Amino acid sequence: MINSTGGVSGFSLSRLASLVILASVAAPCADHPGDAVAAQPAVTSVTQITRDGVSKTNLLSDESSLYVSEWPAARHLVARLSLQGADRSVISNAIPNVQALDISADRSKLLVTPMQGSVDSEFWTLPVHAGSPQRVGDLTGRDAAWSADGKQLVFGKGSKLFVAKADGTSPHDVFTAAGSVFGARFSRDGKRIRFTVGNTDQNTTAIWEVDSDGSNPHAVLGSWQSASSACCGNWTADGRYYIFQVSQSAPTAITTLWALSESGSGTPIQLTHGPMSFGNASPSADSKKIWAIGVQPFGETVKYDAAAKSFVPLLSSVSATDLDYSSDGKWVTYVSVPDATLWRCRADGSERLQLTSSPERVALPRWSRDGSRIAYVSMQPGNPARISIISRAGGDAQDILKESRGQIDANWSADGSHILFGYFVGSAALDIRTIDLKTHEVTTIPGSQGLFSPRWSPNGKYIAALSPDFTKVMLFDFQTQKWTVWLAEPAGAVNYPDWSADSQYLFFDDLVTDEESIRRVKVGESRAERVFKLEGIERYPGPFGLWSGRTADGSWMFVRDRSTQEVYQLSVALP
Repeated sequence: MINSTGGVSGFSLSRLASLVILASVAAPCADHPGDAVAAQPAVTSVTQITRDGVSKTNLLSDESSLYVSEWPAARHLVARLSLQGADRSVISNAIPNVQALDISADRSKLLVTPMQGSVDSEFWTLPVHAGSPQRVGDLTGRDAAWSADGKQLVFGKGSKLFVAKADGTSPHDVFTAAGSVFGARFSRDGKRIRFTVGNTDQNTTAIWEVDSDGSNPHAVLGSWQSASSACCGNWTADGRYYIFQVSQSAPTAITTLWALSESGSGTPIQLTHGPMSFGNASPSADSKKIWAIGVQPFGETVKYDAAAKSFVPLLSSVSATDLDYSSDGKWVTYVSVPDATLWRCRADGSERLQLTSSPERVALPRWSRDGSRIAYVSMQPGNPARISIISRAGGDAQDILKESRGQIDANWSADGSHILFGYFVGSAALDIRTIDLKTHEVTTIPGSQGLFSPRWSPNGKYIAALSPDFTKVMLFDFQTQKWTVWLAEPAGAVNYPDWSADSQYLFFDDLVTDEESIRRVKVGESRAERVFKLEGIERYPGPFGLWSGRTADGSWMFVRDRSTQEVYQLSVALP
């Protein structure tokens, strides 16, 4: 996903099936607890299975055991959890970094893929007890799965959907989508395939279906209101229901499970309603249970201690991102995780005040120089993002300019009379503008067409911005009224650029060049230098990628991922 604050967020749709629930609210729930029989599909109880705090991705079951792809540190492994005694063991294999995709019909082996860092990976089989892993032909792709009879294999590769024999021979494409294909599953009779198509440009996912011979392709959910945010489904063992997940951002960020009847009206029924989020559903053989991963997101803001090369927590017990300190360092504003509301408090965490509420979601707040007001990105359902201003004391916020393009990246002038801002990448037109907050006069910066992610230097002399191909940092000099190429970097290398207090350097978070690091470039020079390498932190993915910022004294801030991901058993009634 492209990050309008500069660069690339670091995600790909190949990981969406396992990461999409990370932006969700948490706490166990049950729909209609105690109901033995329901007129429509419902969750009757929820039981937590694991309590280890380890990050988890894929989840499979064979009725006696669960096979969970875990991410305890820098590598993935597959753990087996006994459903009888809750015993846990790691499945030994010669593949050091692996994720489980499916389990064979006879429950003797897993279909796995090495986590190689690329979009397409090899496929292997891994015995669940004893034996060596075996390569599945010479196939590469993503999210493979077997048919119920174990004779066929389906997988995605780029925008194409492929079918092959179970041993990997005779692969052939059966459908080409307008986007990336992942999460493919055969129907129980093997006659149909359902899969997810992700569109990065529109930031959408949709569930599609095609006959196994490639005929009759169509979107499954049609004009259903949540069709563009649905993904990652699987049929129940009896084939009567298709269980999938939907992610929403308003009024709160949450991922829910839904059931689509194969014989009913075609209208999905919501199984979970929050506040817990669920994903990666794995239905049981008797269709009376669903195992799923539930997530409690928590973003711990930390400050980097350069001397100790360690991270020090800020705002104890507050789950937050997008921090901004007032120029005197006495106040801080932040965006809460996961509900994305705006708060402010003293630097020590006292005098907390909530400034916005759902369904509005906010991002990237910025203090005025005198500390009296906060500008932020306001995102209301059904409307383009707008920059709004609110008093430190709270009250009604005011949009700076009503228009049809999504505004982002508010920059205050030193005297607080003007705001410089840009637009989301993907808008009909990109440029950089200033607005006079008293007269409401709007001025377009000369030559800024196509540029985004503006940063106004503290001394007011320069603007730094990114080129439309994401590879150049451009510098505007107010005195000469001209843009020049300041720095050329690989696409995605410049994230969350930030000026030094003396306006001599531009710092940025480099996620793609060599090792992840903070770098800087000096005005008048064209080569960036490393400030420090970023290591020893698992970062939380915010609404615009991996956020970084700086405190009033120039220390770097990041958001450490303290989310918990646990396995739950959902008892369900599926009439």
